[in-house]
Amino acid sequence: MKSTDSTGSRQTTEGIPGVDTSGVDVRIVTSGGRCIAAHFHVLASASTVLEKQLERSEKRRTTSGGGRTIRILGVPCDAVSAFLSFIYTSRCSAEEMERYGVHLLVLSHVYCVGRLKRECERGLAGMVTVESVVDLVQLARMCDAAYLKMRCLKVLEGRFKEVEATEGWKFLQAHDPFLELELLQFLDDAESNRK
Repeated sequence: MKSTDSTGSRQTTEGIPGVDTSGVDVRIVTSGGRCIAAHFHVLASASTVLEKQLERSEKRRTTSGGGRTIRILGVPCDAVSAFLSFIYTSRCSAEEMERYGVHLLVLSHVYCVGRLKRECERGLAGMVTVESVVDLVQLARMCDAAYLKMRCLKVLEGRFKEVEATEGWKFLQAHDPFLELELLQFLDDAESNRK
C-alpha cells in the first residue's frame, strides 16, 4: 500500500506478518519511518491507550483530511512490529523476546497491554545476569514490573559482590542514589531475616 507523508514523499505501508490486511484503517509510523497497517478495532480493543490515541487521530483526520495515523517512536521498528503482532496473535516468539524483550516491556507498559507485559516480565526474568541485573531492576521499577523486580532482587541478593563490581552498579551509584539506597536496604533486610 502506498501513501504520502506530510512532506509529500511516498511511503510504503506494510502489513503485520500473518495478518489479513483487508480493511486496514490505521497507519502506525515507527522511528525508522516505516509504516505498518493495522485495524482500528483490533488496536482499540487491545489497549485503551491506543484507542484514545486513535480517537484523537480521528478528530485530526476529519479536520485535515488525512488518514488515521499514530506514531510509536523511540524503539526499533521491528520491536513495534513484534508488539503489533502480539496484539493480533497473542504470541511472542522466543527470538523476539530475546531481541526486543526490553522494548516490548516498555511498549506493553506504556500502552497498557497486560498480557504482553506479563510475558515480557517472565521472559526477561529468565535473562537476568550479574551484568544485566542493574539495568533490568531499573527497567522493572520504571515499568511497575513486580515479577521482574523480584527476580532481579534474588540475583542481587545471591551475587551482590559480583554485581557490585559491574559498570552498571558503578553507574547506579553515580546517577541514582535513591535506587542504590533501596537496593542496599533490601539486602540489609534480607540479611536480617536470615539471622
